[in-house]
Amino acid sequence: MNASIAKICDPRYHSLEEAIETARLAAQQSTRFELDLARFLQTQCLADHPNFPVVFRGLEVLGGIVDESRLVVLLRPFLRSRDMRILSKCVLILGRRSQSLTWLPAIMKETDDRLRANLIESLWRRREPGLEEMLKCALSDRHHRVAANAVHGLYLLGSELYEKGLERLLSSADPNFRRAAIWALREGDGRRSPLKFKPLIRDPDPDVRHAVFKALAALREKSTADEPSQAEACATESRGAGTSPGPTAASACAASVGGGAAPELG
Repeated sequence: MNASIAKICDPRYHSLEEAIETARLAAQQSTRFELDLARFLQTQCLADHPNFPVVFRGLEVLGGIVDESRLVVLLRPFLRSRDMRILSKCVLILGRRSQSLTWLPAIMKETDDRLRANLIESLWRRREPGLEEMLKCALSDRHHRVAANAVHGLYLLGSELYEKGLERLLSSADPNFRRAAIWALREGDGRRSPLKFKPLIRDPDPDVRHAVFKALAALREKSTADEPSQAEACATESRGAGTSPGPTAASACAASVGGGAAPELG
């Protein structure tokens, strides 16, 4: 059984969707499968050198096949982990599956930035009462990734607070927040409103200018034949502004993102 579980959890063999479907079939054949999967992952976590891609994929599979009440029980040992990467992944999974938001404010008091950022990301595309207020509170978080995730969440909600949050990122004295604003625009309404990038074209930080350059180039590529003008105009202005976009591609928001998430932690 452990051999088949190990293969299900190994990203080299299956996509996430395939792994979840295979796990569902296995759970139908054995009532112990969910527990065996959780125990396998615990063993992996206790190893001297945990295979994190296997652990993270296994936790995602567990979250994809187990109902909410049982998922909380099976994830409880991982929620006690001293490794913040594991704890953060569990919070992301629980946040996506949980039907209640009552436990979330306590997580937002945690000092680990990644934990709070993953919690806010887990709320994307949810519609519960009180969600907008929670995202509003996260706009003032001290870490740029948490704030940017909140901005994107408000964009997905269609909230009027989206513009307020975006402006806070754009006007921040911290270049990390301004780069996060570029990510939020690329993920949100940047294609429809490329002129929002304009204030950052002459940004004093070279990494911010580089991120703007990359964002405008990406938008230009995605533009349809009948609406390329604004993105092209912004890109042309950035070339004529006499500022270099900067040499470090890794510093651009898009290069520092895991999946669809906001700029990753340093």
